[in-house]
Amino acid sequence: MTKALATAILSPQFLIPGAPADGHTRRELGRQHMSAVMIYWLARNQWSHPATEALATWALNETGVLHTSQISHIRNGKMRMMGVKTLDAFGAINLAVWAYQNRRDLFQKLGTAPVTSKIEGLIKDAFVIEDPRSGLPLDQGGWMLLYLGYIAITGVVGGARGDQSMEIAVSRFPQYASRLISRSGKDFIEVKAIAEKVFPARERASKLIAVAAGLDQYEPEELSLDAEGICKVFGLIDGMARTPRGLIDELTGAPGDPLAVLPSKSEQQLHACHDLRLTD
Repeated sequence: MTKALATAILSPQFLIPGAPADGHTRRELGRQHMSAVMIYWLARNQWSHPATEALATWALNETGVLHTSQISHIRNGKMRMMGVKTLDAFGAINLAVWAYQNRRDLFQKLGTAPVTSKIEGLIKDAFVIEDPRSGLPLDQGGWMLLYLGYIAITGVVGGARGDQSMEIAVSRFPQYASRLISRSGKDFIEVKAIAEKVFPARERASKLIAVAAGLDQYEPEELSLDAEGICKVFGLIDGMARTPRGLIDELTGAPGDPLAVLPSKSEQQLHACHDLRLTD
């Protein structure tokens, strides 16, 4: 490994926040982040598990490389050992989608199966996971680094269902958003108009307003998917720059944060249950 490559991999801005020197803990954080990335990637592209399996077969021109059960285990944070075929599949899909959209000359050299109308419908407008170090599509080696906890994908937060930080963030978000909008001096109609310019899908803007008004609630996966857009909306409202990770930190009660929300009784019970599990 060259010095330049080692520097790129280990630069603090690319590491998972809080990633420790302890290898076991780093790998656990990486496994959770892999879960978050898969949730985000599939939801952003509206790919079902069977569709993702079909994409893997297409991208590698090989059957049986990725199964729906494996995808479920990864999304739920239960995949303890990531097989090389699985990493190959994720990298191959990501590269093939990017090349199909941007470089047909390179795409022809990837050796994918033929692009059927079904495959084209899945990939022509699909979102590509970018390597945070280069801005290029994340390849097979990058997916391995992600799983091992060496790099983090920009804008992706959360993780497997049951991630305590996301459960707390979801429960606090309505009060946080309502308070932020109130302090901005804008009403919900004005904020909805701003949100509709940020979110490509108008229903995501409507969801944000409904949650802020206390009429609806985010699921953890929804908040993970919408976090980047929410940060942009809030920035246009109050002029403060936010990142998805920073937003989750605010919601989980960073000390001294003027918008921090005190834990509710249900959240205190959640902490207590979590502590009991740790001592079992």
